[in-house]
Amino acid sequence: MRTGRRNKRTPRLFAVAVVMMFVAAACSAGATTTTATTAAPATTAAPATTAAPATTAAPATTAAPATEGVAYKIGFVASATGPGSSLGLPETNTAHMLAEQWADGITGPDGVHHALDVIVLDSESNPDVGAAAVSRLITEKDVDVLVAGTLSGNALAMAPLAEEAEIPMISMASARSIIETDGVTRPWIFKTPQENGHSARWQAAYLKSQGITTVCYLYENSGFGQDTLNNAKKFFPEAGIKIVFSDTFERSDTEFPQMQGVQSSGCQAAVVGAIPPGASMVTVALRDFVPDIPVIQGHGVCNATFISLAPQATEGVVLPCGRLMVADDLPDNDPQKPILMKYIADYTAFTGGDPVSTFGGHAWDALMWAYKGLTSLDEGPALKDRRAGIREYIETNIKDWPGTGGVFNVTKDDHLGLKYTGLTFVRVEGGKFVNFPPDSW
Repeated sequence: MRTGRRNKRTPRLFAVAVVMMFVAAACSAGATTTTATTAAPATTAAPATTAAPATTAAPATTAAPATEGVAYKIGFVASATGPGSSLGLPETNTAHMLAEQWADGITGPDGVHHALDVIVLDSESNPDVGAAAVSRLITEKDVDVLVAGTLSGNALAMAPLAEEAEIPMISMASARSIIETDGVTRPWIFKTPQENGHSARWQAAYLKSQGITTVCYLYENSGFGQDTLNNAKKFFPEAGIKIVFSDTFERSDTEFPQMQGVQSSGCQAAVVGAIPPGASMVTVALRDFVPDIPVIQGHGVCNATFISLAPQATEGVVLPCGRLMVADDLPDNDPQKPILMKYIADYTAFTGGDPVSTFGGHAWDALMWAYKGLTSLDEGPALKDRRAGIREYIETNIKDWPGTGGVFNVTKDDHLGLKYTGLTFVRVEGGKFVNFPPDSW
């Protein structure tokens, strides 16, 4: 499966909007349901019995094939189409890739073999569609575990359904509120992406290093965007940085009257909390209206789409990002490097050369947690008990676990298990992300 006021500068934004129309058209396929089913091993017929000579020992007995147990099911929901498809399509590709790699199924610790179905659904980047998909997977498909939610708003709509059904759900979206309610961990919900608090800490450190004390903050009108602003308000003041102007925009916007406020505020830098395409478009507007101030993005733009939609405008943008985007630059002793290089090789081979993104990596981490939880189960427990066993496995066994998003240490009180150093800092140079560590600032 491959998914301000107008002024004389508007034509430049219009031209980029035309590019977006073609990108949107390419991703406008309808919702899809795909079931990747692993085959059970073929049973070999027993050989015909031959009378043994009196003086000859009986031939060695051939081992019987592994007992076949109940089929396991992973339910997967991502934004393969719609406004979040630049994130969700790599996630969906990753799900199909792993389903192919897991075609032989799972053999549990008791030696019983289980076929494995990965049921892939498209949320269309819509919370209602996503919630309906999760409900279907729980009640009709009887899945053992969910990997669901590309966008924070979608994941927040799905999480209560998983909690009510007491099924583990691993989110690919970032907001902390997905796994916590009023500071209390949701026992059935996990997530794999680094979060906006981590991103804000990196942004604050960079701004402080540059002597910047005032910023404008522009963020998309979504749960993710609001979460980026909330974390900036928490971490920026600690670094002596004041937000002198903030405003929201829609992901689909191509014109930005907010630029008037940016100009009049006199801010020294602009920080953006968004995903493509909006993150790319607002960068174009900032370059047009305030070309002399730096633009700092967040980890929601760590994919090739951010750059390809506006290659000139995004040049020089700095941001925190997962190490997957700069894997070649990592030292060989980095615990993540073998994982990252294998994922890059596998993904590019599977897709025929598509560029990797950290979002596909979030799906890989989440699906691997689900897979490992399933491999820990003996044959026999009912569905409810299998779900509880997977939840328990993730909470107690994902320790010092190197994934694409960092080295994870999940606990009862932290269903992510990453520090802010799970991110690194990068800069867009020559149309790609390059490592830009603090000693280079």
